[in-house]
Amino acid sequence: MVLFKSAVAALASVALAATPALAQAAPAKGTVMAKVSTVRAGADAKDGNHLNGSGTIVAVLAVIAIIGGIVAATSGSSKPKSP
Repeated sequence: MVLFKSAVAALASVALAATPALAQAAPAKGTVMAKVSTVRAGADAKDGNHLNGSGTIVAVLAVIAIIGGIVAATSGSSKPKSP
């Protein structure tokens, strides 16, 4: 029974992982989308990045949060609270 549950879980995970790739690879025949070209056109990206430097702020806040979490987890007495 355990082997069966593991096999079903593995099959489901493979199916969930492979479905998007299979759907993209094979367009439906006889539909309008099958006749449309799937080649993507490039877009002009001049002045597309208006958030210069915001990644640095997020990285600094993430490092501060990680350090604060480590300090909070390691501070305090080492005696157990339970009887």
